[in-house]
Formats: sequence, structure tokens, C-alpha cells
Amino acid sequence: MDIRQLQYFSRVVEMGSFSRAAAYLHVAQPALSRQIRALEIELKESLLIRNGRGVTPTEAGERLHGHARGILKMLARTYEDMENARQGRAGSVSLGMPTSLSNSISLPLIGKLKNELPDAKVHILNGRSNQIQEWILSGQLDMAVLFDAPASPMLEIHEVHAESLHLYEVLPEEEHDVIGPDFSLNELAELPIIITSRPNRVRELLENALAREGHKLLVECELDSLETTFQMIQKGMGVTVATPRSRRTVNSAAKGLRMRKIVKPEILLKVQIVLPVRRLNNRLHEAAFELLYGLCSDLLRP
Repeated sequence: MDIRQLQYFSRVVEMGSFSRAAAYLHVAQPALSRQIRALEIELKESLLIRNGRGVTPTEAGERLHGHARGILKMLARTYEDMENARQGRAGSVSLGMPTSLSNSISLPLIGKLKNELPDAKVHILNGRSNQIQEWILSGQLDMAVLFDAPASPMLEIHEVHAESLHLYEVLPEEEHDVIGPDFSLNELAELPIIITSRPNRVRELLENALAREGHKLLVECELDSLETTFQMIQKGMGVTVATPRSRRTVNSAAKGLRMRKIVKPEILLKVQIVLPVRRLNNRLHEAAFELLYGLCSDLLRP
């Protein structure tokens, strides 16, 4: 297996066609087919399904494509890093974070990076925590902000902050304090809840905590938009669980709601910065990490 074969294979998968991939790569289609066939023979797996509309990857092909993207991305980053070092340029940095954090962090982070590292190219990818972890491990990201990243020998984890989970409900009439009394986990088990669909770290923490107490989460509705969730609560259609930061994220939608800290036990959501253990070490990435860590600390801590 060599880099050219992985490049050819990735291009065929991404374009869904041998003929289109061959035209893009400027190689003869029979030569391209031979390279893919050589990969299949070496790996003892069928990698592509050919049909009337083109080609699609098999399960083994999907797996190889994931590895190939990471390898090719790392190769491109290696060339870029060496070229930048030779010419004295800053280079680029790729960061990932969940959308719920990106709303708070992305704009000030880009501003800081542009101010302090003006020659750097900045790429920010948003996704769910499990997606971002895959991107980190595959080499597509240099670093990421994650919720409760799983311990892994492949990841270097730096904890920034831990947020308590709170119940959000309609503010009772004639009450003005948006912070209500504490709320026990056992009480929560009896309430229909509006919550994000799986996979979601807040939901996972909540379900695990309830399971330890012998309860199940009573899901009224699954909804991935926090703003719409708050709007439903305003109309008395249920309650939800989120962090205090969520109120700042969608401030207008949180009007008329109060939050109550969940206790007995308290449930904490850890915010962490994660880097791949195997990575290119350069001044840009070190500086970007320091800026990201400092910014997260300033913006996320109360």
C-alpha cells in the first residue's frame, strides 16, 4: 500500500465514479482500476461496489476511506509545515468544537488569533463531540474543545472548566428570580423532559446518573435546537436540562425561564481541550493552544 493508492482510492470514493476520478487525477481509467484492485488484493477485502450509477464503498471501503483521509491530511500538513518553516510563514491551525460552544467561542477566538497570529490560517469545524473526537484521531484537527472526552492513550486532555447541570422551567407567576431553589435528581425522574437526541453528552450524563438511582429518563420530546427547546418551555410544554452557559448562548429564548441546580447528586459537565498525542509540534500550534485555553477559561468560567 502506498500514498498514491490511497489518493486514488479516496478520490474514487469521493467522486463516486472511476471515470470522473480518472479525469480529475489525469490518469487512464484502466490504470486507476488496477491500483484499486491491487489494494483489494493486498487487504483481502472488496472495497467498492460497482453499480449502474457509479461506485459506493463497502463497509471495509468506508473504514479504509476514514484512515486514508487522516493519512492524506497528515501528509498535506507535513508538507505545509516544512514549507512554512522554510519560508518563515506561520501556517494554519484547525480547531473543532461543538456548535453549542462555538456560538460563545468562535468569534472572539478568531479575533484573538488574527490579532496575535496575523499570518495564520484558521479553520474551525463544528460537530457533535463524537464526530470531533474522530476528526482529532484521524488527523483532521490540531486540537478541539470537547465535553467529557473519553480517556485514551491517543489523546492529550486538558481540563478547562466543569459546569453544573441545571433544570430549566417556566418562571412561576409573581416570581422574578431566574435562579430557583436546588432540585434533586429523584424529582427530575418524574418530569417529562425535552432533550437533545443521542449521542449527546448532557443526555448521557443525565441518563447514567438516573440509572445509578434506579430511574429512567422520561423523554417527552427529542429536539436538537436549544433555542426551540427554550421556546417550548416558555409555552409550558415541558422542562429541559442544560448548563448555565446555555442561557447566555440563546439569551432571548431564555426569557421567562428559571434554572435550578440539580443536586443529590450534583452532575458536572467537563469542558476540555483535547490534542492528539501524535502531532506536529510547532510554534503556531503551541500559541493557538495557549490562546484557546485562556479564552475558554475567561468565557466559560462564571
